[in-house]
Amino acid sequence: MKTILFAHNYSKDSFSAMSYYFAHHLANIGHKVIFISHKPYFSEKKIIKTERGEITLYSWSSEKRPTSIADFIWYTKIYKEHKPDIIIGHFVGTNISFMVSKVLSLWKTKTYEHYHTLSNQILTDLHKVSLKQKLFFYRKKIFYNIFCDQIVCPSQLAKEDLEKFFGFKNNFVLLNPMADRFVTKEFISSDSISISFLGRFDPSKGIIELVQAFLKYKKEHLNSKIILNIAGSGSLDSEIKDLIVNNKAINYIGFLTYDKIDDYLNQSHFTIIPSIIDNLPTVGLESLMNQTPLLLSNNTGLSNYLVDGKDCFKFDPTIESIISLFDKVENHFDSYEQMSFEARKTFIEKFSLKSYCEDFSKAIL
Repeated sequence: MKTILFAHNYSKDSFSAMSYYFAHHLANIGHKVIFISHKPYFSEKKIIKTERGEITLYSWSSEKRPTSIADFIWYTKIYKEHKPDIIIGHFVGTNISFMVSKVLSLWKTKTYEHYHTLSNQILTDLHKVSLKQKLFFYRKKIFYNIFCDQIVCPSQLAKEDLEKFFGFKNNFVLLNPMADRFVTKEFISSDSISISFLGRFDPSKGIIELVQAFLKYKKEHLNSKIILNIAGSGSLDSEIKDLIVNNKAINYIGFLTYDKIDDYLNQSHFTIIPSIIDNLPTVGLESLMNQTPLLLSNNTGLSNYLVDGKDCFKFDPTIESIISLFDKVENHFDSYEQMSFEARKTFIEKFSLKSYCEDFSKAIL
């Protein structure tokens, strides 16, 4: 039996679910599991009973990001009480838990970090690399090489990005999973073709190119049946609103709460991901889970795991390529129903929690 500590969010929402369910999986096969949750925040220690084990659940010393001296002191007490053999980290809290555990264990604790956000994507959104950002990358490189035993990459593209920017080669690819919430696919009228975008309104997401391509396509194809739905928020919000003003073929929805995402995707014929650069976008997995095929940029890590014309249509994230994509969608819409079944099949085969838990267990135990 090993003691395994998670530093993530104890939640079934979005990709946090991978840690929630993996923690339960490890507890059920006999390991001692400690979970430090940033969100949601738990003011007191809890013991969570699983099917065949239990999880000891904490939150950090406050609801703020765990970066203070108080957090270091608090985690030191947690380490001394439980002495974890393995730590699995995502985002916030990884720095403290890894550093303290490595030092106090004399580097015996094994640490596994996740590389969710591509550095190339961060630079695309920033436009200009400041001295502060350069220092951030340098600090991250030092952290990876000193305090991380292995880094988990959610795609081959993430692996290549990690090695290019940080030179860290002790890594492996493990596809992010998604909790399966699928019930049934609702009937969608074929009087129009509903294409939906969901995500951040940032430069790397290709949202401006998408809107510009759609406006140009509709101008050139007056009888087009395509309707574009846009949901999300971000730095380009005002620019998008200016582009689409008074356009009846574009439905601007804005920010969606997580509980409304499944309905939004379920009521779409296709979900479009026009990213200039992206890792393994969560909305892509949620769309496949909801039996909604993808219109997918070749510049995403997800593109490597789908088949063009089967569970998706692929394209380059340029205005010209997106225009050609819209034409393909309209001319091949008779294949939509089969593509929707294939999308769901791909999700089950490649992005299930069961496969993730089994594969991750083999990698670390």
